[in-house]
Amino acid sequence: MEIKTDYFITPKTARFSSFGELTASTKYFWFVLHGSKMLCEQMLYKFKDFDPKKHFVVAPEGLNRFYEKDFGGPVVASWMTKRDRLNEIADNGRYLSALYEHFLAQLPQGCKKTILAFSQGGTIGFRWLHQQVVNVDNIIPYACWIPEDIDLKESKTNLNAANLLFTYGKQDQFLTEKRIEMVTEVINKSKLAITFLPYVGDHRVSKEQLKIIFEQYIKE
Repeated sequence: MEIKTDYFITPKTARFSSFGELTASTKYFWFVLHGSKMLCEQMLYKFKDFDPKKHFVVAPEGLNRFYEKDFGGPVVASWMTKRDRLNEIADNGRYLSALYEHFLAQLPQGCKKTILAFSQGGTIGFRWLHQQVVNVDNIIPYACWIPEDIDLKESKTNLNAANLLFTYGKQDQFLTEKRIEMVTEVINKSKLAITFLPYVGDHRVSKEQLKIIFEQYIKE
């Protein structure tokens, strides 16, 4: 018996959460990508101390959802797996660009645009920026792996035209000293001008670190 596998592109309803109100008073637009086994709203809790009149935060959710354990309990999401990964990368790129551009068209003049991408979200974020032209002022890869299988120097988004800030907890169980050395090798090979911002913490987004980054590197 001969089995053939093919592909068909179909529309899909994507989910996202937001914090704040997009108005003429909005000064900072954040586009935040969650990590594996998370939901989009989990990223928004990190912004609870930010002024919703000045900050508008959008968190898209990965297109793959599944039960965290066995066949019940909490439902979580991820961006991609090793199955059909190239198609998933392309799907994510189109999805993220469409959602980002939807809000970009509504931003007041002079609004600062920041992409913050945590863990697996950081990896898919780099792939998205590699595939698509994205207008962004600040890019914050947060405790993530930087893809080594693509030439980031050839990214459609000029990564070095943005303020690149790589932050991670020094007690992160996934980003060991050896892994940081490997990430640094990828950065050097890609000729990325990145500022490293390590802090005391583990593999999660720190509200305190996020506030420090905003105050020192983004705030006007």
